[in-house]
Amino acid sequence: MRSGGLLQRKLEEFGISTISISNSPEMTIRVAVPRAVFIQFPFGRLLGDVDDRDQQREICDDMVEMLSNANQPNSYKHLDYSWPDPPELTKWRPEIPAPLGLLREEGKVDEELVEKNYRDEEREGL
Repeated sequence: MRSGGLLQRKLEEFGISTISISNSPEMTIRVAVPRAVFIQFPFGRLLGDVDDRDQQREICDDMVEMLSNANQPNSYKHLDYSWPDPPELTKWRPEIPAPLGLLREEGKVDEELVEKNYRDEEREGL
């Protein structure tokens, strides 16, 4: 998310408006993306179910509308969509962790190297 925020802010410096979609409003606001819509859908499926093209199109249209109507950076909007499965039956996160997570569990990650190469210079502590 941080790299997306950095990229968005850089594009905005050149006059290119950007927007993100996120299911984690707190993190998205924390990294200060210029504009974002929030949706309570599972990770990896923020535009909806794989075969639900109509809903995917609706969500994309909502994002374009937000981008068109947001006159200033730091504009955020919660989209009013509901995931079709009950929350207790929904897999909100992938069952298999990201490769970096697996390497960390095995103790194979040089955390100092990660911190050095991937820190956010604009905001201390992130």
